[in-house]
Amino acid sequence: MTNRIVDIVVSRVNKMRTGYIFTSSDFTDIVKDPAVLSRTLRSLVQAGKIRKIGKGRFDKPKQTILGVMPPSVDWMLQEFLMDGKRIIGYMSGQTAFQLLGLSTQISSVYTVGSNTYRRAVKRGGYTIRFVLQSNTITRANIPLLQVLDAIRFIRQIPACTPEDACVTLRGIVRKMQPDERKQLSTLAMAYTDYVRAVVGAMLDEVGDTDTAALNRSLNVASTYKIGLSDDALPNRKKWRVQ
Repeated sequence: MTNRIVDIVVSRVNKMRTGYIFTSSDFTDIVKDPAVLSRTLRSLVQAGKIRKIGKGRFDKPKQTILGVMPPSVDWMLQEFLMDGKRIIGYMSGQTAFQLLGLSTQISSVYTVGSNTYRRAVKRGGYTIRFVLQSNTITRANIPLLQVLDAIRFIRQIPACTPEDACVTLRGIVRKMQPDERKQLSTLAMAYTDYVRAVVGAMLDEVGDTDTAALNRSLNVASTYKIGLSDDALPNRKKWRVQ
């Protein structure tokens, strides 16, 4: 490793904005030898010029009078949401609850829906955990998957009862276009039984979506104890939701 290579890499790092997250591929045009590049980046981490925040991922830390800022959440999550131009994940959990108007609480834990099982990882001061999504993830169906995830985790939404969450989610379903409700019904088939039951009850109330497949997918002897009243879900008895 020569001082010239270090200087070239440092020069590019200096041009990056603070908080920018990058990988070794950002330097392959100027350092051709992977081993040399790896040693150079490692030396810059040790010198405090860059920070390693994950396997093969670094950032240019932002210094404030209060100390070093944690990595940018948006940039930090990108590796789990996009692979180049291909969508591989979406925000679920607390982030989705906020988008849907179910919660206002802030959390240091971020949940990503993914087609691939992954263990939770640490990034800076944050935890990123994953929920397995059996449906194909597309830009168009992410809002529908977030609604289905909210029903799946309806008993775990902070500072929001299942009753209140159900009322809000029913309102969202009613405002969907008919083709969106049809797709919601199709996507729900990949979810657990009580999600299918709640979705069936919500769609039945609107009345423009065929819910026969959802109904047939449920065990006629099963009931689904969620803690909902007739006010929250008027068709709940037909779908055996309690």
